Amino acid sequence: MRVLRILLYPVKSLDPVEVKEAPITEKGSLKNDRLFYLVNEEGKIVNAKREKKLHRVRCKTDLEREKFTLQVNGKTYELSFNELDRFSEILSDFLGYRVLLKQEETGMPDDRKAHGPTIMSDKTIEEIGRWFNLPFEEVLLRFRPNIVVSANDLFEEEKLLWKEFYLGDVLLKAENISRRCPVPTRNPFTGEEYKDFAKIFISKRKETLPSWLSEEAFGGNFYRVALNTNVVKGFGETIKVGDEIKLTS
Repeated sequence: MRVLRILLYPVKSLDPVEVKEAPITEKGSLKNDRLFYLVNEEGKIVNAKREKKLHRVRCKTDLEREKFTLQVNGKTYELSFNELDRFSEILSDFLGYRVLLKQEETGMPDDRKAHGPTIMSDKTIEEIGRWFNLPFEEVLLRFRPNIVVSANDLFEEEKLLWKEFYLGDVLLKAENISRRCPVPTRNPFTGEEYKDFAKIFISKRKETLPSWLSEEAFGGNFYRVALNTNVVKGFGETIKVGDEIKLTS
């Protein structure tokens, strides 16, 4: 398996940026992934899991120029990374309550115990697309992996579960198969729910369970896909498109 694509989500819950390479931060996340995040007045994170209206916000992030192109309610705003207060005001008006855009240099990964990049294979994404009659790119937007790898077989990436492996000079450990939230059940542009999405997904995961994968990996919940990882070593090193997955043993 090799790295086909690398996707960063500079603003948590908003649109991705595709890059050819990404360094590992001191926390073990990809640099510029979940670099910005929203909180409410109580300091609690506001994300698409709890706020459906965020699906209707478009945000193109230019990492080199440090600029956002924000589209809300048919209006477009060009903002720099220094205009977080203005970004906050625009989204507060849209959401109907006050939110603040914060910055965290080492990122705010979704899994608080596994800070490394999330991994899915192209075969897995294609198969999920068939289950729901969704195009490849929409499945990507629903499940939001950081790294897409090539594979010969469905769920082949899950053979890495609980193992250590290299991507370039970065040593990772696959900690678990990610338990999914409500976000994949919704249209990534409108927030509209796909009826019985989780129920269908669970049924299909059981039907297609590989012979080499134990049910114990799911902890009783089959609404799981994509690997959550931690960086073992290689902080400051870079993962690149084309890097091959190499097991340590």
